[in-house]
Amino acid sequence: MDATFPRLVDPVVGQPLSRDCEALVSMQGRRYPIVAGIPRFVPEENYALAFGEQWVRFPRTQLDSATGLTLSRDRLERCLGHALAELSGQLVLEAGSGAGRFTELLLQSGATLDSFDYSGAVSANAGNNGAHPKLSLVQADVRQMPFPRETYDLVVCLGVVQHTPDPEETLRALWSRVRPGGRLVFDHYRFKIRNYLPPPLGTAGIVYRRYFLGLPREERFDAVKRVVDRWFPLIWKYRENYPIQFLLSRLNPVVNYYPHFGLKDRQMYYEWMLLDTHDAMTDVYKHRRTARGINRFLKALGAEDVRVWHGGNGVEASCRKPQKKRGWTEGR
Repeated sequence: MDATFPRLVDPVVGQPLSRDCEALVSMQGRRYPIVAGIPRFVPEENYALAFGEQWVRFPRTQLDSATGLTLSRDRLERCLGHALAELSGQLVLEAGSGAGRFTELLLQSGATLDSFDYSGAVSANAGNNGAHPKLSLVQADVRQMPFPRETYDLVVCLGVVQHTPDPEETLRALWSRVRPGGRLVFDHYRFKIRNYLPPPLGTAGIVYRRYFLGLPREERFDAVKRVVDRWFPLIWKYRENYPIQFLLSRLNPVVNYYPHFGLKDRQMYYEWMLLDTHDAMTDVYKHRRTARGINRFLKALGAEDVRVWHGGNGVEASCRKPQKKRGWTEGR
């Protein structure tokens, strides 16, 4: 990891930071501690705490290097619209790194990478990818990033925007870091009526989620695991029976990936389903948007080459910031 943090700026005013022992210091005297080699620009307690805890528990579950599969690579290249090798030599900002499933691929591509997460998952990412010299990793808030504006060839944000307090505010912040001529790539949950309906019209998740969020935070993971452990044997037993699977989906909250992901075995399916069920049941914010709405928003920002399509988590999008011209202003 690049311990010099060459591009970090004060997230409040955007000015350079200096290092003073185990902290970064702004020109106005604000101090940002460096803990376990990672600069921390957010309080330890925050709305993404559950995400951080799950990735510390399962730091390598979804990494291609651990699974021997190409699920993360396939998803990332689909969103980019090209092979990862084309990122070689580019300066990339990754927003919401989690345990680093995409971080490792972006680094393998030959890119120079600034990466951050709001949660303590940065510790898991450091364990997975911290030895790479082209990685700069921090814990920060997407709404107040310690990265310079209009600097990055690519800003990529997968699996994150829908979990922030205001998706449009998040996208504006990400857009502000894209250099003229650079690209923004992200995904978002898709708006569907059935996601808001109780069973049998909708799924059981809407009911379970209310229950889990009503528990003390420290009890939620164990509670989700108990529910997954209760339902998973039945889900697995009838995994090839679509009518029974459909019925089960109306009765339990387990995020079921069989057979779509092509995972290797029962244990791998169990871990992925547990992780993403915990994700789906305990996220504080869960927003949904239509592809049309995202398309309209990006064009209002002034984006070019806008592509928005259904896929992956729901909606995936890519766009480019126009080159600056005389009289050009951001978001125009």
